[in-house]
Amino acid sequence: MTDDLDELAMNTVGRSTLTKAELEEQIVALGNRWSIEGPDLVLTLSGPTGMAKAGAAVAYATQLADEMDHHPSIAMEYPATTMKIHTHDKKAITLTDFVWAARVERWLRENGW
Repeated sequence: MTDDLDELAMNTVGRSTLTKAELEEQIVALGNRWSIEGPDLVLTLSGPTGMAKAGAAVAYATQLADEMDHHPSIAMEYPATTMKIHTHDKKAITLTDFVWAARVERWLRENGW
């Protein structure tokens, strides 16, 4: 994972470039269910989640992406309850990706996840 973070830190763009330490800080701030796998943000949901509940999370994430004009591709694995969020440019995680993920995380907490 260290090599992935180094590469992401070098390639991440937004209002400012994120250093490796800043990337790690952002992931920690999102919470322990988020991780980075290559150029993707990965959300792992634990506990019993029905298809309807998982579908609602995907629907919200999609709605939020439309509102932000931000279009990461979202792939849900079920019953493993892992949501892989492929970044918009497929090369690097941007500040916009983190803002989007933070809003998804807030929605999950507000809805009892």
